[in-house]
Amino acid sequence: MKLRPDNLADHLAAAKGLAPVYVVCGDDPLITGEQADAVRRAARDQGFSERESHAVTNANQFDWRGCFAGLDNLSLFATRKIFELRIPNGKPGREGGAALTDMALNPAADTLYLIHLPKLDRRSKSAKWATSLEKAGIWIDVQEPEANQLPGWLSARATQAGLSLDRGAALALAARTEGNLLAAQQELDRLALLMPGATISAEQITDSVADGARFDVFQLADAAVGQDVKRALRILFGLRREGTADALICWALTREASTLVNVWMELQTGSQASSAFKKCGVWNTRQPAYNRALRAHTEASVRVLAECAGATDRTVKGARYGSSWGALLELVLRMAQPQNPVLVGS
Repeated sequence: MKLRPDNLADHLAAAKGLAPVYVVCGDDPLITGEQADAVRRAARDQGFSERESHAVTNANQFDWRGCFAGLDNLSLFATRKIFELRIPNGKPGREGGAALTDMALNPAADTLYLIHLPKLDRRSKSAKWATSLEKAGIWIDVQEPEANQLPGWLSARATQAGLSLDRGAALALAARTEGNLLAAQQELDRLALLMPGATISAEQITDSVADGARFDVFQLADAAVGQDVKRALRILFGLRREGTADALICWALTREASTLVNVWMELQTGSQASSAFKKCGVWNTRQPAYNRALRAHTEASVRVLAECAGATDRTVKGARYGSSWGALLELVLRMAQPQNPVLVGS
């Protein structure tokens, strides 16, 4: 059964007995860690006093048989056990998938399985081992708050910590910690110790909080295709400061540009938007951003975008003279601000 993270506490409080399997699936260390901690606390309250933990660093070399061995052979006086398994890349392989499927179908008595997975793509979620785990217990999909949801999320967290953030403070904290929820929570905890019960202003946030934003290339692509040029540029410059490889950024941007061009071409042949999105692999959650891009672009700007993506790829790979970061900046502007890219040197 799937469960939202904010519903886990109610489930654990209401459950007379815990499910045999809990899967925490997501990339954010703060929220996934909190979800796992909640399961562990509930398990300890119900007598699961032992804990065994394994991490799969290489699925092909991992001892899957030995990992689960002994769980079915507990003695009469053995204590109940929390059995944790971390699969950092979310790919257990053929042998691991079979072992997880068997475990889900026949969980050992007096054992609670806590499986840690990263965010999975649609194909991995539909694999037999994943669907078996979901049917066997509770599957918790951890989704980080979107950029527009982050101020509200931070305000709620502040309330839990005994603080109050005014609107400006929430926006300032979101801007300085976007993409790094752990840093945001740590800052709230620190402010709660220094100023318990206080109402925090934007000025106090600006004076107190170091810029802890952490971005990834997917956030950059989302902002660019969604026509949020200010955020896209902030993320691009943040990635550069963090030392992110220009080749990785180029891959994300050129893939997004190619998808946008392909959707545009599909629409020009008379296809309905829903059909074009499906054919080009644009998920439902991303279609509003693509609709904004399609409204902003013209046939001429789409053609220029396609040419710019190819030129950027060649520049980053060293096959074309020029600055890689300058080329990436131009590509972001061509995608996120097509009618007025304001290119450097133009």
